[in-house]
Amino acid sequence: MHEIISIKNISVNRGGKPVLKNLSWTTHSGEHWFLMGQNGCGKTTLIEILVGYLWAQDGKVCIMGEEFGHTNLRDLRTKVGYVSSWIMKRIQPDTLVEDVVASGVDGSVGSFEIKSQKLMRSVKNKLKFFRSLELFGRKFGTLSSGQQLKCLLARAMVNNPKLLILDEPFSLLDVGTRIDMYNHITALCKTKSAPQVIIVTHHKEDILPVFTHGLIINAGKAIAQGRKKDILKPTVFTKAFGITKNNFEKYFSK
Repeated sequence: MHEIISIKNISVNRGGKPVLKNLSWTTHSGEHWFLMGQNGCGKTTLIEILVGYLWAQDGKVCIMGEEFGHTNLRDLRTKVGYVSSWIMKRIQPDTLVEDVVASGVDGSVGSFEIKSQKLMRSVKNKLKFFRSLELFGRKFGTLSSGQQLKCLLARAMVNNPKLLILDEPFSLLDVGTRIDMYNHITALCKTKSAPQVIIVTHHKEDILPVFTHGLIINAGKAIAQGRKKDILKPTVFTKAFGITKNNFEKYFSK
C-alpha cells in the first residue's frame, strides 16, 4: 500500500500557544479515515496543514510522496479535494454552479474563467455522479444546503484527486438530506478509482461503514489512531471527551 498522508512529529504554535504537539500520522491507499476531537483540540489546524494553507513550525509533512518545502504547494492543492463551510461562505450567490465546480481545477473559489470542452465534460460528469446535473446553469445562491454540498463535492472531485478531505460537511443538513449524502459518500468510496476520504466530524453516525480507520486528537496530540474497531472504544472516548463507559455504551456502541 502507498502512503497518502505522512506526518512526522509536527508542532504548531499560534499566539504563543501550542496547538499541535509532536503529532505523527500515516495513512495508506485503500483506507478511509474519520478525525474526531473536542473543539479547539487542533483538528482545523491539522486540516489546514494537509491542504497547504498552514505550515508546521516543526516536523515533516508529505502528501502522496511530496514533501512540504520541496514541492509546489499550489500544484499539490489541485491533487487534494477539499470540502468545508469556509469554501461555501466565500462563493458569491450569483455564481453559476458550473463555474463553482470548474474552480476546483486550480483550487480557487468561485469562478474559473477558461472552461475547455474537456473541463466542462468533467464538470457535468461529477455533477451527474452526485445526481445533480439538473443544477447546471443555476446560481449557487438559489440552491438548498444539500444541493450546495453536492456542488462542492463535484468541485472537489473535478480533478480526480487521490485525497478528499471533508471538514464537517453535514452540519447544515436535515435528516433526509444527510442520509442522501451518506449514500453518495459510500458510493464514492466504493468506486474503483476512489480517493482516500478523510472526514472531520463530531457525530458517530457520520462514521459510515466504509470508514476503516480513525484518528482522535486531544489538546493537540494524537491520543489514538488505527483501525475503527480499535478507536471506537470507551477507554479512548473517556480520555478524549470525558465520556463514561456507561454513556459510551448507551450512545456510541450501537
